[in-house]
Amino acid sequence: MQNYTALIVDDEIENCDLLKLYIKKYCKSVETLYIAQDIESAIEQYLEHYPDILILDIELENNTNSFQILEQIPNTNVEIIFVTSHKDYAIQAINSVKTAAYLIKPIKPTELIIAIDKTIKNIEAKQNADAIKSTKQEQYSEFVAIPSSNKIDIIHPEDIVYIEADGRYTIFHLTSGSHKIASRNLGEYEKLLDPQLFFRIHHGYIVNLNMVININKSAGNYCELLNGKALPIAKRRQEKLHRFLRIK
Repeated sequence: MQNYTALIVDDEIENCDLLKLYIKKYCKSVETLYIAQDIESAIEQYLEHYPDILILDIELENNTNSFQILEQIPNTNVEIIFVTSHKDYAIQAINSVKTAAYLIKPIKPTELIIAIDKTIKNIEAKQNADAIKSTKQEQYSEFVAIPSSNKIDIIHPEDIVYIEADGRYTIFHLTSGSHKIASRNLGEYEKLLDPQLFFRIHHGYIVNLNMVININKSAGNYCELLNGKALPIAKRRQEKLHRFLRIK
C-alpha cells in the first residue's frame, strides 16, 4: 500500500492536534503529517516536503487566509481539502481552486475519512493516467532517422506536416517547406509514429493531425493542412477518422 503525506494548516493548535489524531487513527494511508499555523510556515513546509494533500483552514490569524498560500506555491497536482467554520467560505473555495473536499467545523471523523479517501483516489487516478501516458510515449519513436549515402537526417514528429508514399519510398513533408525521402515504405513509418498524433487518411498519406486546419466535405472528402496542401481522405477511412475526431 502506498503511503501519503499531508500538510495541515490551521492557526489554532488544538484544531491541528485534533485533525492529526483523526488521521493517525482512521486514515492509515497518510503516514506523514506536517503542521503549520501561519502562511509563511505553510509555504516553507510545502516547498520543503511537497505533500500529497493540503488540509487548509481557510480563515487564519491577522486577517489572512489560505487562498494566499495557494497563490504563492507552485501549481502542482496537490489535493486540497478546505476546512472552515463559515459556509460562505466553502462556496468561495469551490469556485476559486480545484478542491477535493471541504469540511465544516466541527469536523466529524466520518467526514474526514471520506474526504481523505477521495483525495487518495484522485492521486491514484492521476498516477495511473500518467503511467498509461508514459507507456504509450515509450512505444513510439521520439524521432525518425532517415539514412542516406553520406548522412543521417533526424526528423522530429512535430516537424512533420504529412508523409507521402511514393512506390517503395516515403516522402516526409516538413514545416520548413523542405522534404526528405526515405527508402522504406509508408507502413513501416506508420508503426513508429504515435497514432494519437498521426492518422493515415489514405493508402498514400499520413497526416499530422496538429497540422490539419479543416476537413472539407463539399467536393469529396479531403483535409486542408497549414501549409496549404489539400489531401484526399479515402472513403473507407472517413468513418474511422470521424470517430477518432469524435464527430460522430
